[in-house]
Amino acid sequence: MTKDVDIMNAGDERYALDLVEAAVNASLIESAGARPQDIDDLSLRESAAIANRLRYRLGSFKKSGRCRRCWLEKSLCVCDTVQPLALAPCIRRIFVIMHHKEIALTVDTAKLIFAAFPDRALVIVNGLRHQPAEEEMHKSIAKGEAIVLFPSDDSVLADQSVFQDSVHESKDLIILDGTWSQAQKLHRSLPATATRIRLSDTAINHLAKGFGKQLRPHPTKWKEVSTLEALRLLFVDLDIAGVDPNILAHYQSVANAAALKQLGTKRLSPKHKDVEEGTVHSFPN
Repeated sequence: MTKDVDIMNAGDERYALDLVEAAVNASLIESAGARPQDIDDLSLRESAAIANRLRYRLGSFKKSGRCRRCWLEKSLCVCDTVQPLALAPCIRRIFVIMHHKEIALTVDTAKLIFAAFPDRALVIVNGLRHQPAEEEMHKSIAKGEAIVLFPSDDSVLADQSVFQDSVHESKDLIILDGTWSQAQKLHRSLPATATRIRLSDTAINHLAKGFGKQLRPHPTKWKEVSTLEALRLLFVDLDIAGVDPNILAHYQSVANAAALKQLGTKRLSPKHKDVEEGTVHSFPN
């Protein structure tokens, strides 16, 4: 484990929501109660707007009494099943850049990444200031030590050699969590200097058959794939000895079943206002 990982997690029981909450509070203090539309600085304005939205969302989340680790009702908590796993040796850390609308969503699967790799996966809410993990990510990009999972025109096929070369034994992985349109915006916010990778054709064909989908419907089958499944298929493509990607599939299956019980099929209907465009971050349009 690197020193940076220790700094970010401090060896305690902090969850992703705790780090988000700390950034929200710091951003609200920085904006000093000013309305976002009255703030001239664009970065500060965006951060204040996001912080205000998340303050109410996190407040409602607390009142609901849901688990801060799996984001489900306590009676449906899956934390006993979703145990920490060893991360592939070639991946040092996973930076998960999330759209703020994904935070604390029952059907979002990024929470399972944080639960599975608690000492290696770090949350970053796009547009929110005061996030040490974001600073660490940009340092990694500047050093040429970060890889982005996104199918841009200049992306290369995922392979262990992308993460391990004559200089590096491992590199950081950046994944995006949001709807497809949100993920495209998240991708544009990243420096162009970071290497982009994409999944194999075998993985794409797997998704086209409807495997690994999350609970928000989308007319295009592969656009129903979850962030967790994208990560799992990356592990499959990397073909690393000692790493069993199927465990992640089991985690998603258990969490999806619990989410269905919590929300019910009616709330997961495409016509329901809570349902957004399917989450996908690793495949071409």
